[in-house]
Amino acid sequence: MRRTKSNLIYHELIGLRVHVKFHTDKSLTNIKGKVVDETKNMFVILTDEGREKRVPKFGGVFVFKLSDTVSVEVRGDLIVGRPEERLKKYGGGK
Repeated sequence: MRRTKSNLIYHELIGLRVHVKFHTDKSLTNIKGKVVDETKNMFVILTDEGREKRVPKFGGVFVFKLSDTVSVEVRGDLIVGRPEERLKKYGGGK
């Protein structure tokens, strides 16, 4: 199943471009790059400058780029957990 706006929170997010639009930790706001790892509570983002940043999911608002024309804004508290846990938690998008 491919990633869409309506099912993104159920998918693996590694490999997607992301922009931290807002974070309660102000030092993390506006980080941009590629998700290179995802844990239950955190993203590891390889920034455009080549540095790895660890960004907690909780407290953030993330914009994921699905294509050149499609971006999805997601509250971090909705994606806390591993993809398989999110699928169970939210009922698989039903």
